[in-house]
Amino acid sequence: MTKVILGCLAVVALGACSNSFDEPLLTDGPQQIGFQADLGACRALAEQHTEKTVQSGAVQGAVIGGIIGVADSKDGDRVDDALVGAVIGSGIGALEGASEADEARREILIRCMQGRGHKVLA
Repeated sequence: MTKVILGCLAVVALGACSNSFDEPLLTDGPQQIGFQADLGACRALAEQHTEKTVQSGAVQGAVIGGIIGVADSKDGDRVDDALVGAVIGSGIGALEGASEADEARREILIRCMQGRGHKVLA
């Protein structure tokens, strides 16, 4: 179980490093008139993206973590190992869901800016 916990902590540490939604947009050429106002409006729209992705990831991670905890149990205390696995799995699943939600918000932001006539590439 120790190997599972260490592996999960490494994944959590790596997953916490990215937040593409807050990165500046890459544009083709100079910013057009109204860029900043549109950016604020598009960011507000993108931030409304629901957190259901995060919740879903946490639930899926808890289930998978619990199963792995039971399967990896060597001392016979399967309930405790399942609970530890579920807690770790839900944390990892939530981080993965947050990462997916962040990427979706970034895509919404880019499409919104393009829809308003700005030459946004990424």
